[in-house]
Amino acid sequence: MILIPKFQYKAVDSSGRVIEGVYEAISKDAVADMIRQKNFFQLEIKELQGQKDLKELSIFAKISTKDISLFCRQFASILRSGVTLVQGLEMLSQQTENKTLKKALVNMHEEVQKGNSLSDAMRLHEDKLPPMLINMIEAGEVSGTLDETLETMATHYEKDYKLKAKVKGAMTYPIVIMVVAIAVVVLLLIMVVPMFVDMFSGFGADLPGPTKLLISLSDGLQKNGLVILLILVMSAIMFKIYFSTDNGKATMHRLFLRLPLIGKLQIKVFTARIARTLGTLMRTGVDITRSINLTSKTINNTIVNRGLMDVEAQVNQGRSLYGPIKDLNMFPPMLENMIMLGEESGTLEDMLVRTADFYEEEVQREIDKLTSLLEPIIIVFLGGMIAFIVLSIMLPMFDMMQHVQ
Repeated sequence: MILIPKFQYKAVDSSGRVIEGVYEAISKDAVADMIRQKNFFQLEIKELQGQKDLKELSIFAKISTKDISLFCRQFASILRSGVTLVQGLEMLSQQTENKTLKKALVNMHEEVQKGNSLSDAMRLHEDKLPPMLINMIEAGEVSGTLDETLETMATHYEKDYKLKAKVKGAMTYPIVIMVVAIAVVVLLLIMVVPMFVDMFSGFGADLPGPTKLLISLSDGLQKNGLVILLILVMSAIMFKIYFSTDNGKATMHRLFLRLPLIGKLQIKVFTARIARTLGTLMRTGVDITRSINLTSKTINNTIVNRGLMDVEAQVNQGRSLYGPIKDLNMFPPMLENMIMLGEESGTLEDMLVRTADFYEEEVQREIDKLTSLLEPIIIVFLGGMIAFIVLSIMLPMFDMMQHVQ
């Protein structure tokens, strides 16, 4: 990540009024150039040595899909209104709220002022900006349709953001409920159950099986809680390390694809994203092999990614897209058939975009179905655990009442 310093400057305008401000630039010379372009007379320039915002640190720096979409939409509107590329970048850098994107835009503005192309300036920030966007910008510059390309990318990233948000929302709900349920049960075992243990021990009679199990669980958590927590933390770290390796990622991604319900949903999500990205790239003139390569980089699944790289290699050897996609035996038949029809009719890009529209709607239906299935399962699971605890506490109390009578 390129950290761009801030400079405080003083200058005098044509009327003799003193102008003060803060400007982000790579060097003092860049600030001086900015002052000269405004026809000001330079008085003073000094670098500010302030503390960095937590969000500006590289480990937190991020440009979200939503930010990229907004940037593309605003940039397209600015260019269509007749503003020059340099002025447009300066305007965007001033109004962008995301600090990481703001720094990138300031640097891009300086690079374009020096005579570099926008795509070359963006490549200096390819660790933060999507490769697909950079390549699309380059294609738009070559064809002279940069504003149209930006509008297309804005729509693409808006749809991608909505798709991600739908999937994330569907996965977050059951996870949160399960975590809360487990936390409630653990608190009951540690804080509530021990209150009844002394009473049960003075009862004298043999305790029911469920009560013995509950007391054992409670006693085990109290005596070995830290050990259990340490084991869980160490296990999580080991799993994290393993799944960060290539073999670990492949194992985890293959498992996710085979999970009931979730695997089917993931395939539809990947189908929608692949169709949307491929169709968008090819519509703007990017060749098919390059389009497949860029599309594979948008898929966060090793198995699917490897499959697409194999498809790219075969298409590069002269095969049509339909054959390698069908040979993967990974995607729904509809995608295969639409690709075949598109290649035969010469409308592959349109067929891919239509397929993406269809599967984005399918994803929404699958999410609704998954949520409706998970809700009763979670309620029954949580209710069962609570019922077991309550029943285990009440059974010996019923026995005590019978002995008293």
